[in-house]
Amino acid sequence: MKPWKKLLLYFVSLTGILLSSLIIVLACGGELDPYDYYTSFFHADTQGKKDYGSFYYTDFQFTYDEAEPESEAAINSGEWATYLGGSVKAKDVETAMYKLDNAGKKKLIHLLDQDLALADSLAGNSFLIALKQPEHAAALQYYRFALEVEPLANKTYDLWNPAPLDTAGLSVAVQKALTAAGSISDDFIKLRYYYQAQRLFHFGKDYKQAQEIYEQHIANAPSKSHVKGWALSCKAGEDRRLGDTVRAAYLFSKVFADYPERRLQAYRNYHYISAPFDDVLKMAGTPAEKANLYAIKGFANPEIETDDLEQSYAQAPSSPIVGVLLVREINKLEQYYLTKALDNNTDEAYSAKPGRAKTDQAVIATPKWPLITGFVILLAGITIMIWMIRKRPGQTSGKIAGGVLMIVGIIGMSWFAIRHFGNRPLHETALQQGSFFAAMPDSIKAKYNTHIEKLKSFCTQLTNDKKYQEPQLGLLVNAYLCFMQNKADDGLSSLSKLDGQPLSPALADQKQIVNLLLSAQRLKQLTTVDEAALLPSLQWLHNKVVTGGKHTTDIYPETPANHNQFAITERNFYTYVLAPAYLRQGDTVKASLTLLKSQNNNSSSYRDDTFKQMPDFWYNFLHTGHLQQIINWKANTPTDPYLTFLSDGLKQIGYDKLYELLGTIQLREHHYQDALVSFRKVKSKLTSPRAEEAGVSDGDPFSTAINDYPHEITTGLNKLQFAQKMAELEAKLKVTPNDASVYFDMATGIYNTSTYGNSYNMITYAWSSYDFGRKSIYYYDADYIKTSIAKQYYLKARELSADPEFKAKCTFMAAKCDQKKHEAPSYRDYDNYDKSQKAYIKMLKTNSYFPEMQQYKNTAFYKQAVNECSYLRDFIDGK
Repeated sequence: MKPWKKLLLYFVSLTGILLSSLIIVLACGGELDPYDYYTSFFHADTQGKKDYGSFYYTDFQFTYDEAEPESEAAINSGEWATYLGGSVKAKDVETAMYKLDNAGKKKLIHLLDQDLALADSLAGNSFLIALKQPEHAAALQYYRFALEVEPLANKTYDLWNPAPLDTAGLSVAVQKALTAAGSISDDFIKLRYYYQAQRLFHFGKDYKQAQEIYEQHIANAPSKSHVKGWALSCKAGEDRRLGDTVRAAYLFSKVFADYPERRLQAYRNYHYISAPFDDVLKMAGTPAEKANLYAIKGFANPEIETDDLEQSYAQAPSSPIVGVLLVREINKLEQYYLTKALDNNTDEAYSAKPGRAKTDQAVIATPKWPLITGFVILLAGITIMIWMIRKRPGQTSGKIAGGVLMIVGIIGMSWFAIRHFGNRPLHETALQQGSFFAAMPDSIKAKYNTHIEKLKSFCTQLTNDKKYQEPQLGLLVNAYLCFMQNKADDGLSSLSKLDGQPLSPALADQKQIVNLLLSAQRLKQLTTVDEAALLPSLQWLHNKVVTGGKHTTDIYPETPANHNQFAITERNFYTYVLAPAYLRQGDTVKASLTLLKSQNNNSSSYRDDTFKQMPDFWYNFLHTGHLQQIINWKANTPTDPYLTFLSDGLKQIGYDKLYELLGTIQLREHHYQDALVSFRKVKSKLTSPRAEEAGVSDGDPFSTAINDYPHEITTGLNKLQFAQKMAELEAKLKVTPNDASVYFDMATGIYNTSTYGNSYNMITYAWSSYDFGRKSIYYYDADYIKTSIAKQYYLKARELSADPEFKAKCTFMAAKCDQKKHEAPSYRDYDNYDKSQKAYIKMLKTNSYFPEMQQYKNTAFYKQAVNECSYLRDFIDGK
């Protein structure tokens, strides 16, 4: 194969691998719940649920849901029922018109043509009975015609088996519709015949003829029937097909405003056209039309802004779209600002001391130009390469140039992918003193505070003008914005102005939620009195959760119907407000119960873990005293009403789980005799998640190896057996305190419970390759990550022994422990990663105990270690 062909093959393969990798990253990364991916307390459905619920805020779907506000079938059936008289039921019309399959429709046509008895299922249908009355002969004729042409008008396109249009059939059907319309004086039936003619022309792609039908016979028809709206929708599509996109967008905005059964369809078509907004706005003839255009634009804008909201209010201050747009802005602030401000539910935040700012690396949003530029360059390179192969097969310079461009393009796209997926939000995670908000840079706070103040000014105007249908919304939003600004007193003052005012059920519920947030925020220290004051609100919220049904996220695709908004609010309040408040004042037990409370009524099979029935916080941050108090409250229900309510979730946790966790915590704390007592209270089989799920035995925690990986899997011990062995070793030390072998065995047992050992599951419930060399987060990381205690025991064992072989082994194991004190670089610091990684490897090789190994070079263990440990070998070779 020629070199340039090999080069092309390599480049194409590399490109395919890159793109496939990106697809895999996106596909395997898990899907965000489009209705619960940011921290929210302000319910979107406080405004416009019936008419504009599809346009609530979510940044992960084009629309909030896929349902039209009204049913076209129900509207049409209602019009027919009214037209035919009071004896006809709309549900019977809907059954006959919309719920029969093709075979049923053909059979019905035959029965109607032959004037035969109807099938049993339709025998009592009031609509069909009315059609058979002499006075409704024209209606019967139209209904028969509608059934006949339905297969022509609603023909489904099959991509795999495309069929040509039945132009002849459409032409015949159009002529029938026009003839019938011209020969009848009944406006109700006439309008429907003309609509059938228009849409038959439309589906036959004769858009000009369809337009003429609309303009001559439908546009000025003296009727308020919704059929005119459906015809207007067709007219908008015809304008688009004929090139007048501005008028098409304008007409779709009219359909959006006046015909809720086609609102979502019109909204999608408006944005699909992408007509210049200013040009469309010039066609609007009334303030209401302008307001709807601003609303359509605003409903599609995921960015924070108030222009569309203010313009809609200026044009139509009483319209419900104002409230929907306002709540959208609140939800955007929750996503972009509040979620980051409440980033207090992380291991880093829990491990940071209250009041001590601990800043994550500030990362600027990844610029998109490398992705776009890289793609363009890659495409140019491929184009040049293909052109040279076809047109200039004998020249190599052009092929080389194309290859270089392809490399540059791939590098640009790869750089963007690595930076984009590795970025972290720009904020600080530690809790501020006196606040459950995470500390944030002043520049970020100032940016969002400016927007918040602008919204607050708008809300004040909304309240004072009293032109909006629910002016109380302004006071409520103002109070919630004060919560975002950590101004509890101002928020409660705003909220108090709603006392005595009539509120819709949705606003009344939202007022309760905002009041709970502000009340909790105002408390600098939670006391028994404060808890008693909060209890009624918490009970109210829980009752709303229970009556709202179980919150589930294990149904795909996600829909708003699966989500209990009050369950989400309850979870968020306990997780991001109440638990941090307790942690701020050092009450870990109540914080733990609060986090347990946050799991109530939030069922998800995606997150189900049969081994873990308690919050992750319990598994990583509780000490013996904390869990013993929790177990005591489970055994003896507190008499205090607030504690009774808070500890209610303990009923769902079995004692086996609690004592297993207690024993594990005591292993971490090196209280082996206490751990032994706890594990003996566990009645079920003591297995680790690893042994239970992977079906493999645990490693022997008292075996040693030169290299950490792969782990040696032998006949292992469970937690009870491990605790018993460690307790026996402790007992031996009390009798023979200078026994070097006991110290060595204890050191090895402790070392193997680290992330680098073969029995890490003794002290942790989750293992990750990212644990290697990470920074310390948990209180047991001195053993799990740094192995510092094991190192002390190894050095003590060496000190007490005179055997060179044993001392060499102790020294090497101490060297392994000493390596773990260094923190590995993070991939997130992409720009400096290579440099940091080289420095990290150098530190691993310059171990302070490697020089001491030289004095044992004549031992068998030393020779084995040099042969198997590359770090020691590199140190000796001076690499």
